[in-house]
Amino acid sequence: MSRLKVLLRGALISEVQLNPEVEYIGGRKEGSDIRLQAEKGISREHFRLKFSEGHWQVQAVSRFGDIFSMGQKVESANLEHGQSFQIPPYEFNLLDVPESDVPSRVGPTPEYIENERTVIGAVPQVPYIKMVNSSGAVREMLRLEVGDLWAAGRDPSCQIIILDQRVSRRQFEVHKMNGVYTILDLASVNGTFLNGAPVSSTDPQTLKSGDVISVLDNLMYFELHDPNFKYKVDKIEVPPMQFNQAEEEYVDENYQEGVSPDGNQYPVEVPDINQDGNYEQMQQGNGPFTGMPPNGDPNQFYSFEEPAAPVVLTPWKKFLNNKPLVAIAVLIFLGAMYGLSEYMNPVPVVKTLVSNPNDPFSQLTAQQRKEVEENYTLAEQMLTQQKYDLVLEKISKNDKILKGISYKETERIRIEADQSLMTMTQKLNDEKAIKTAEENAAKIAEIIQKCEKLLTPEVTSEQMNDCLGPISLIDATHIDYIRLSSAAEKIVSDRRIKEIEAKNLSTRVGELKDLYAKAEKTQAAGYAFKAMKLYKDVENSSLPDPNKVKAKARSRIAYIEKKVSEKSQKGITEADTFFQEGKLKQAILTLRESLIYDPENQKIKDKIEANTHELKQRMQILYQEAIIDESYGMVDTSPEGKVGAKDKWKKIIDMDINDGEYYKKAVIKLRRYGAM
Repeated sequence: MSRLKVLLRGALISEVQLNPEVEYIGGRKEGSDIRLQAEKGISREHFRLKFSEGHWQVQAVSRFGDIFSMGQKVESANLEHGQSFQIPPYEFNLLDVPESDVPSRVGPTPEYIENERTVIGAVPQVPYIKMVNSSGAVREMLRLEVGDLWAAGRDPSCQIIILDQRVSRRQFEVHKMNGVYTILDLASVNGTFLNGAPVSSTDPQTLKSGDVISVLDNLMYFELHDPNFKYKVDKIEVPPMQFNQAEEEYVDENYQEGVSPDGNQYPVEVPDINQDGNYEQMQQGNGPFTGMPPNGDPNQFYSFEEPAAPVVLTPWKKFLNNKPLVAIAVLIFLGAMYGLSEYMNPVPVVKTLVSNPNDPFSQLTAQQRKEVEENYTLAEQMLTQQKYDLVLEKISKNDKILKGISYKETERIRIEADQSLMTMTQKLNDEKAIKTAEENAAKIAEIIQKCEKLLTPEVTSEQMNDCLGPISLIDATHIDYIRLSSAAEKIVSDRRIKEIEAKNLSTRVGELKDLYAKAEKTQAAGYAFKAMKLYKDVENSSLPDPNKVKAKARSRIAYIEKKVSEKSQKGITEADTFFQEGKLKQAILTLRESLIYDPENQKIKDKIEANTHELKQRMQILYQEAIIDESYGMVDTSPEGKVGAKDKWKKIIDMDINDGEYYKKAVIKLRRYGAM
């Protein structure tokens, strides 16, 4: 037989008996076999669970929903006994229960050593963060189930979300390594506290089950639980105690349960097992003793007294009236049950204080042990009387005497006192905050009504700031404070813009006039092309033009373009004449001069390129002849009048332009022979 346990945020909400012949659909759709609430990330049909090839298999059927198993995101997974899978915030645990419904156990018997109990094995521990509200009630039980690093803060990406705008986006983180849990503050603004002490942002501190994590007035408890503990305890079968009843029976009319034969009351203790496998007191109510009754009042405890009723004093009743014998029997029964639960649910080694020479507690003096007992007893009494400061005072005295030795349930009492003190303080702070908020709201409303009257076209920022000043000290984010400040600033800004525009109109007109004058001056200096560019800047300017300066600029541009065209054409004509006369160098220089006045004239550029190419070819021939003469030793002109290489190089210098290739080569040759 298989069962599927469904947990929501760590709390068991349902248990489904699984039939291997049935295929189950889980999701938020009405009519689903495993119905889930409409939580974020839960699809209408989220997953399918079916029995195939001897084991149960879970498979995602949603395109958007995620399934996690063994810390990894999966599409499908085969499930074994005890294995779980998660669809946050849900967790599903599969249990394969034998038909006999009695779990079998094979393994060595736990070994016990005098003065120290060692249990072989360890409990599978699952970490939880228990969120507590200002009244001390549990607001949320958050299970840390995926991965080994969990961040806490107000950022939605955190695994532990703290709904408080005063908390940092990433406040602290919990880290698991080799089975040890640690906490580290993430350089938060307000700091993180562990059991009242600040948490370091550089050195991780160890977390233990039951530790209190506080951020401002937000309280969180770190707890470790065995997820299968209840299932294991349910399977423990304890045979009923048998007693022989005597035939003689009589009625004691003075008998009352919870009252001894001598008339003194004594408490009736009901043992129970908490989630960690320890015995605790049970209150009359709905669950294990948690330090506060079900109605949420942390200062009220229940009485266990029953109404008086006549009973028949059988030997069993006589046995119950014998307080020492009952105490011994209860201790034996509790020891047997505790040993059996430890066998079913092994826990790590726990050292208990016993009286022996090797025990540090035994090394205290009799006076010190007596003082410790008295302080502990007084602390318990003060706890029930809600005198929490005195509780902590007594525990502090014991801490100084014991110096780190754990004594009975001191830590539990300390935590309950701390929590109750914080709860009471928080309650007072909340009441004070509510009263202050009401007073501030009334004061803000009065100031807003007064400042509304200042919103006129003549208002100044200083006037509005002076009026709204008291609100900035109360709540600078108040919507009416922001609205009035913004409205006053806009009025002032619009007024300044109009004044500036009116003042700068003449200045802008003057800027255009100055630009036109600069263009005229450039034209007069003979820089036609630069002047034309400045005239175009005047024409394309966005400055106001009441004096029609832009029209004058267009006229000047047309005049310059005409003159440039005439000069360019004249240069081309002169260059053509030089070319026909064979004066290529003069033709190129004339064209280059014309290009200065008309740099965009492509015709001039083409003629320069053609003439330069022709000149280069002629100089190449002459240079090659000089090189040949040089190779035959004819560097100088011969007596017969034959021209040598030097004269040919000099001719190249005369005919070629200064930036020509062969002009430069000829210069190098002449310098080599000392002719230059």
